Amino acid sequence: MNLYTYLSFAVSPLLIIIGALYLRYGLSLKILRYLLNAVILGMLCILLVLLGEYLADMRWRGELRNMRRMAFYVFVIVAFSAEFAKLISLRLSFYKLKSFEGPIEGIVYSTFIGLGYAMIAVPLFAYGIIGTNRIHELNLFLYTYPVANVVFAVCMGFFIGMGKLRKNVFIDNITGLFVAIFFHGLFYFSFITRDERLLIFTGVGFVLIAIIFISRAIKLRKMKD
Repeated sequence: MNLYTYLSFAVSPLLIIIGALYLRYGLSLKILRYLLNAVILGMLCILLVLLGEYLADMRWRGELRNMRRMAFYVFVIVAFSAEFAKLISLRLSFYKLKSFEGPIEGIVYSTFIGLGYAMIAVPLFAYGIIGTNRIHELNLFLYTYPVANVVFAVCMGFFIGMGKLRKNVFIDNITGLFVAIFFHGLFYFSFITRDERLLIFTGVGFVLIAIIFISRAIKLRKMKD
């Protein structure tokens, strides 16, 4: 690995610092003391991915020989394991807090959990401990993976937060989980297929989706206040 690769390890910590500073000085949210817990729980989420990686290696010996097996690996072993672990962390540790009032809090907590996860996942991808060696443009993947995890977190956090405002909690939770899994898998799959058009389409779509969900969450907060 080169210096450029090692520098990618700093993206997640940098985003965490920027996010914490923005919440401290830009928004009046009473949740700052919980952010460190969110990051730590996010770091622990990698354990479920490592378990999935271990089981996949036992079954396939690292040979993802066809597209069906590759898709299963990407969407189930990596995406499902990571997002399910994040959902459990969000639900069990923060959902019942009095300060968790809706989509805004869901997005914030979920984002810091996602960045905590990415902070550990990026070096593991770089060293080949998790992930497939078929990733095209590995350095680009490593630099954009933390940002992509923010998008996954926005999607999941929005729907989990909506569950606080509506009665269909189970449906909102499942929707948030599977939207995050789909986008996570799609992002990873884009780098494996080496389809530049798919990657560009995915990137633009992620930006638009994140803007829509964040805008909607802010609007709901203003209506509530």
